[in-house]
Amino acid sequence: MKVAVHWSGGKECTLAHHKAIAQGHEVAYLLTYIYKEPYIFHSLPVMALQSTTLGTPQIKVKIKNAYEDILKVLTRLNREEGIEGIVVGDIVGAGCAQIHQTYYDTMCEQLGMALIMPNENPSKDTYDVLKEEVDAGLKPIMNCINLDHFGEEWLGREINSVSMKDLKALSDRQGIDVCSEDGRGFHTMVLDSPLFKERIEIGKFKKKVSKEQSKSWKRKWLYMDIKEAFLKPKT
Repeated sequence: MKVAVHWSGGKECTLAHHKAIAQGHEVAYLLTYIYKEPYIFHSLPVMALQSTTLGTPQIKVKIKNAYEDILKVLTRLNREEGIEGIVVGDIVGAGCAQIHQTYYDTMCEQLGMALIMPNENPSKDTYDVLKEEVDAGLKPIMNCINLDHFGEEWLGREINSVSMKDLKALSDRQGIDVCSEDGRGFHTMVLDSPLFKERIEIGKFKKKVSKEQSKSWKRKWLYMDIKEAFLKPKT
């Protein structure tokens, strides 16, 4: 099936991308929704390099009205590009996945497209998904952290077989999801994976703080404003 992958450059969408290809799907596009300015949670320069090293074009869509804007781009991809389905990285049953699945289901039904959610999480424990990501050879770093839950030393830290145990202990203490599927803890960027032809290296970046709040909560994000990143040969 010819598909587009909803792409943030983080660990869950990268795992979903890997699984979709393993299932035999043809990934034609990486589809990125930009709903915040500046886009602090994920790095657009790094995503551009991910697109290059994967050899898959990225489409960036600025979002003002989420449902309408997403439906518009999916309609165009379906009718003009022959995209038959969308792949999303949401972990089934976790965090915001149920809300997302509801409106993606509605869109796909309207367009005659398939919704593919490869991160199925049969154990209902997102730590198992984190282990799956590390075992699959993904190398994500924390590029954005919530200072209410994480110390500054976590910024830029790679999630691997050692740090994931520290992350599990911290998440349990703080009462947050270990994969951050609840959106309260952190965000990631993947710098290498088995499907990347080259690895990504971060050059210059600035540490910046952004505050976010609603009527019922507030968050203080520390993030990497990445100015330079490069593709490097794998060794």
